[in-house]
Formats: sequence, structure tokens, C-alpha cells
Amino acid sequence: MNSDTRVRPMPRVSVLPRAVLVLALGGLLAACGKDETATPAAGTAASTAQPAATPATVISGKVAAMKPAELRDAASKAYNENRLYAPAGDNAIEYYLALRDKSPNDAAVSSALTDLLPMAVIATEQSVARNDFSEAQRLTALLEKADPQHPALTRLKTAITDQQQVAQQRATQQQLTAEEQAKKQADLEKQRLEDQKKQQALAAKQLADSQVADRGAAAARAAADRA
Repeated sequence: MNSDTRVRPMPRVSVLPRAVLVLALGGLLAACGKDETATPAAGTAASTAQPAATPATVISGKVAAMKPAELRDAASKAYNENRLYAPAGDNAIEYYLALRDKSPNDAAVSSALTDLLPMAVIATEQSVARNDFSEAQRLTALLEKADPQHPALTRLKTAITDQQQVAQQRATQQQLTAEEQAKKQADLEKQRLEDQKKQQALAAKQLADSQVADRGAAAARAAADRA
């Protein structure tokens, strides 16, 4: 489907340069650890932690309650402001998924999701690389809701599980106190916000540039056909 027939809030394409996809999965951050005196605090933190997102729960109640027209406007605004997959509850993928639930035959929605899913894959890889497992699980849930048969799903879920095991082993060795654990979590969340802002802006620029090139190629082919 070319850009003359696809209706979108902003021109995008679904293929990103491979260089953007290659991200090191090393550089482990120390995960949540504990010593004997910190055990009660760590146990409390674990018991109050939010459950991992799933395809059934990844769309927030607020977003799910919005009307189709509201979702369309919100999705377009998020898309154009580079809130492509984050923050949770206010991003283009989430709005489009909720809109697809209400309008399953909307071709423009399906087209926009097709363009956005490669970025969800990249963002998941980046989250795993910084040991940001709750975010990696949220992004994987978005991806799975959008396409349960997506070819990257198995690989991403395995990467999350494997990296969690490594992080848990490292945490046990480091024996972090509750205070150290809280600081690491705060640092992680700060890094997440900084990374996502940069990554989403870069991805949006690459998508827009690629779409401009595609439109130019399509116009050239049309001109050649008329000649």
C-alpha cells in the first residue's frame, strides 16, 4: 500500500534502518537486592509491585473508556508529538490499539500500527538492555496485543526472562540495602525517561524522512507510467 492510499495522522513507514535495531544487551545495572536487615523492606516492595502487563491489561482503563473520535484525536496528537510507545497511558500505540478494539475494520488504524510496531520491538530491546523489566514487559504486551503472531515476540520474551535471571544473580551477589535499591530504581526510571525521549524523536525523524523518500519514488513511478 503506498502513501497515496494510506490515511495517517503523519506520514510514516514501518521499516527502520538496521543500525537502529542493533543495541548491546550488556552493561547490566544492579537489580533489586537485599541483605538480612533489608529483607522485610524488599519483601514489602515485592508484594506491592504492580503485576506485569499482559495483552489484556496493557491498555489503561482511562484509554479504553474513550470514544472513537477521542481516541483518534489523541492518537494523532501523540503520533505527531513523538509519544509513539511511551509514556504508559498516553502514547500512539495504546490509543490506536484501543481504537482498533472499537473499530476493527479501520484500515488507517491497522496501517498506523504496522508502522509503529517495529519501534515497540526496538524499545523493548532497549528496556532489556538497561534491566528495565517492567517497561520491557509493558512494551511486549503492547506488541502481543497488536499482533499475537509477531515474529519478535518469542525472542523478546526469552531475552526478558534470561536477563532477569542474570540480574537476580547479580543482585544476590551485591546484597543491596533497601535504600540502595530505591536509589537504583529512581535512577532507572530517570534513565528510562531520558532514553525514550531521545529514541522516540530519532525514530520519528527517520520514519518521516523515509516516507518523504517513498512519496518521491511513487511520484516518479507515476510520472513514468504517464509518459
